[in-house]
Amino acid sequence: MREACTCMRLRRAGRRVTQLYDRHLASVGLTSGQHGLLARLQGASLQGKPALPIGTLAELHGMDPTTLTRNLKLLLDAKLVRNGRDDADRRVRTVALTEAGRKRLTEAAPEWRKAQREVESALGTEAMLALNGLLDLANAKLPA
Repeated sequence: MREACTCMRLRRAGRRVTQLYDRHLASVGLTSGQHGLLARLQGASLQGKPALPIGTLAELHGMDPTTLTRNLKLLLDAKLVRNGRDDADRRVRTVALTEAGRKRLTEAAPEWRKAQREVESALGTEAMLALNGLLDLANAKLPA
């Protein structure tokens, strides 16, 4: 019997994909969520933003700042990211990727690519591209 609830279907698929990526990334000591945060910070750094305000990173990652702070704790403890203050407004906390974080991302890249290929192999290229398009649409159209 097909489940009608879109939420439950997305959650179940999300768990499976998360578990798949987590299995691959475990060898470099990261979860898929941690990898995503590090990659987002690296992307910002490559665009000339070496540190992002916590609120901005939370918004980009689709989570509230309190949850983000909790998720960053392990990365801070491992010295993969560091906290700071915004130069223009010292009240604003920022987070930046460290050299150790960059190195860990480089180590994780082959495992991330293996996970990507596994998803593509399971779904097929066309279905994976269609799924990504639908997910982008949902993220753009649905309110937070």
